Amino acid sequence: MAPGEAPARPRWGRRVLLALLAALAVAVVALGLAVQRRLAQRESGLGVVQAPSEFAALEGSSGRTGSFSTRIDFTSMATGSETISTEVAWDDDWFFRDPTVYNHDLATTCSVLSAVANSESAYYQAGSDSPAYMEAALAALGFEEISTASYQYRSEIFDEVVDLITGTDDVVAYSVAAKRVTGGGGAEKTLFLVSIRGSYGSEWLSDLNMGDAAAYDMDEITHEGFAQAAREIVDVLAERVTEEAGLDGTDDICLLFTGHSRGAAVANIAAAYADEMSQGLRVLAPLEGIYCYTFATPEVTTFDNARDALYDNVFNVMNPSDLVPRLPLASWGYERYGHDLWLPGHGDEGFGEKYEAMCKIFEANTGVGCPYVPEDRERVDRLVEDLAREIPTADDLASAGGVFSLAHDLLADVNPVQVLYGHYPSVYIAYMQSVNWGQSPIDTTD
Repeated sequence: MAPGEAPARPRWGRRVLLALLAALAVAVVALGLAVQRRLAQRESGLGVVQAPSEFAALEGSSGRTGSFSTRIDFTSMATGSETISTEVAWDDDWFFRDPTVYNHDLATTCSVLSAVANSESAYYQAGSDSPAYMEAALAALGFEEISTASYQYRSEIFDEVVDLITGTDDVVAYSVAAKRVTGGGGAEKTLFLVSIRGSYGSEWLSDLNMGDAAAYDMDEITHEGFAQAAREIVDVLAERVTEEAGLDGTDDICLLFTGHSRGAAVANIAAAYADEMSQGLRVLAPLEGIYCYTFATPEVTTFDNARDALYDNVFNVMNPSDLVPRLPLASWGYERYGHDLWLPGHGDEGFGEKYEAMCKIFEANTGVGCPYVPEDRERVDRLVEDLAREIPTADDLASAGGVFSLAHDLLADVNPVQVLYGHYPSVYIAYMQSVNWGQSPIDTTD
């Protein structure tokens, strides 16, 4: 070899490189073909664990009406896939009352149903022997028909990969169920309940899709990742309500929206859309027949009318130690539709007794001790303050400096796994079952 001449790359090295490139090319082609095949299956309704079902009779419905209590099964993040249960109350007469007056019993039942929405996913995974938690819960509550079709292609891992590749992850899984409810005076209505699953698989990326108001030539915007999912639900609901109401109108239709985390954000927006539609020509239900209770609800919109009286039927329950309801930042102009209700938090008067009562109920429900650390409230407060200072606007989040600041702050003082405990649906359920809030959205002290 001449002086200064680079040594020749060994032939075996080239062969290995070519083999790796060839394998990568084959893998990409195979993945592309698999994605195309899956999309074709979705189009024709094939290739799912359970056949897609639009509204169908709910097998095993108790047909119960009036006021009663029943036990509902679900799973908890604190116990993995193990089935747990808790007792819930139900009263048809709730839906003949003013939806702008906070109803703690209804809210508590909704906290459980929003957890059941998360448990339902396992039923639609290949090889799973998990029960259909949502169908069983709603059957126990006397619902007569249900559609869980959205879970069909949104619960398998490969479907999450497909959604990520095709950019169709601005979705959620949800159940829509109906029953005829009877009020104390004998009046009847058809109730549609919409329970929405929280973040799942690639949908986590949709949580970051806040959208760009400028792209719509607007100054304000509703979180795009949440809003797209809400629009799908409203369209499905509108079709079913139209079928139910026929030519008689929607005066005897009422709606109940609920969800936890991402499901809460979508429920919040879907209820706001329903409220707005009640003022126009395409009415889903009269305003006095729309109810919404959400839990661990992110901020969803920069529109400054989110607190208008039109949305007084929306109640958002949050844990002060939970980071999720603090994002996207209020300092960026974000807020929620309706009323915000904060659970007892570390530092509040009498918190110790309330925390102890919650922990007892949590253990009774799940069989394990409560891992939630209420002192995380202080860390979350500091983190939010730091983020607001270092990332003054949502646009700054896209900059390299903004991302670095976010990562730095998250790792500096907050244990993400520990903070997640305060976000558990089971924590929210136990708090709702332990507090004694009155009927006012303003006065929610014990």
